[in-house]
Amino acid sequence: MKANARSFFRELYDSRNVLLQLVSQQLILRYRRTALGYLWTLINPLLMMSVMALVFATLFKADLKTFAVFLFAGMIPWNFFSAVVTQCGASFINNEGLIKKIYLPKVIFPLSITFALLIDSALSFLALITIIIVIGGSLSWAVLFIPIAYILLFFFALGIGLITSVATVFFRDLQHVILIAMQGLFFLTPILYKHDALAGKVAWLIGLNPIVPFIELFRAPLYQSSLPNVSIIVQGLLLSLSAMSIGALVFLRHEKTIVFRL
Repeated sequence: MKANARSFFRELYDSRNVLLQLVSQQLILRYRRTALGYLWTLINPLLMMSVMALVFATLFKADLKTFAVFLFAGMIPWNFFSAVVTQCGASFINNEGLIKKIYLPKVIFPLSITFALLIDSALSFLALITIIIVIGGSLSWAVLFIPIAYILLFFFALGIGLITSVATVFFRDLQHVILIAMQGLFFLTPILYKHDALAGKVAWLIGLNPIVPFIELFRAPLYQSSLPNVSIIVQGLLLSLSAMSIGALVFLRHEKTIVFRL
């Protein structure tokens, strides 16, 4: 097992240039031939979140400035997680030709997607900081915790992404099921509302939602201007380790059979 792990990481290290090229390719091709180019990485999520903030602040009769920060702080980790899970699900299928043509550590495909989306998300976060300052919001030293929150979320999302990337090779319909599941999970995640705003069976379901601690890891520094509770940090750490461990085991077990199922 140790020898296999060493061999796996050695191959991954030897393919680092390919990994960087794949990340760069995704970032460049996404907005190629558009007038604003990579600025759409910032404009797209900010426009969507701005519209949602205006609509739901009106519906909930909430202060727009306060609700906007509340919503943005929840949407940024959610958008990253949702995009990783859905895009990783098609990572092997979309690269079928390359996988069959040359030998590469197959993990670089979901890994490159996750890194590219992390860069997108980090830029959106910087735009959010700018918006908070412009609308007169307050920032505290607690915002320095955000890189740690991103690290925990990165490994959690990557672990789930590894599972979906393997599963969709064997069950192609999962690509569509995952999209529907993520839409349902969105409404069971306290993004538009506070965690304690619901009661009964719905609150119980939300309590089982594994993405909730990661939403709180971002929301506490940005919206509450405080560090997350220690219990939330521990939950995020345990979920990240668990997801990454399970995802790695699933991937390593099926890595050699992926090419035969494509």
